[in-house]
Amino acid sequence: MDEMQLRSKIILTDRFDETFEQLKERFSEALFYHISADDFLVEHAKEVVDRAYLTSDREKVIVLSAKRFTPIAQNKLLKILEEPPSKTHFILMTSTKAGLLTTIRSRLPVVDMTSSKEEIQLTINLETLDLAQLFSFLQANRRIDAKEAALLTEALAKEAMRSGKYRLDEALLETFAESIRLLDMGSPPHFVLTRLCLKLLERKI
Repeated sequence: MDEMQLRSKIILTDRFDETFEQLKERFSEALFYHISADDFLVEHAKEVVDRAYLTSDREKVIVLSAKRFTPIAQNKLLKILEEPPSKTHFILMTSTKAGLLTTIRSRLPVVDMTSSKEEIQLTINLETLDLAQLFSFLQANRRIDAKEAALLTEALAKEAMRSGKYRLDEALLETFAESIRLLDMGSPPHFVLTRLCLKLLERKI
């Protein structure tokens, strides 16, 4: 897939400003709107809808960049993503798919433009997860730092989605997003990881 083809999409990136400038340079004839926030909230979703219906003869690109998209805000975007106004394209920029609803991911292709980063190999089998495994996993990771905890959170989210053994509802997706947010705010990594894993175990099918 050409990541620079003009179409609605999700772009995974850890360089928001640089990626936005690349898009503007590539599609210089288009009219760009950029809505950027650490947390994409309902008020941002309303702004997106308002801008989408502004009349223009040019191709219009509305870029939404955020570390976290709240589930309520994502639900507000569903209809306009499915039925966008003429000549209007939406680009969601974020660093991970973990906090995006399945209904959002199913509507837009995903392009990964993240810098190469360390991959963490999970030492826990989510398909057979129980309290004993969970305790051993948490003990083995009791001294991790915030960066390692964030990578583990992303790995757990990907594996939970892949396994099909968990109820991936809005509450669980919000837990993944909130875990990243808590780590950014300086919460103890082991506390955040423990909280996430217990929530995950609750939703095992």
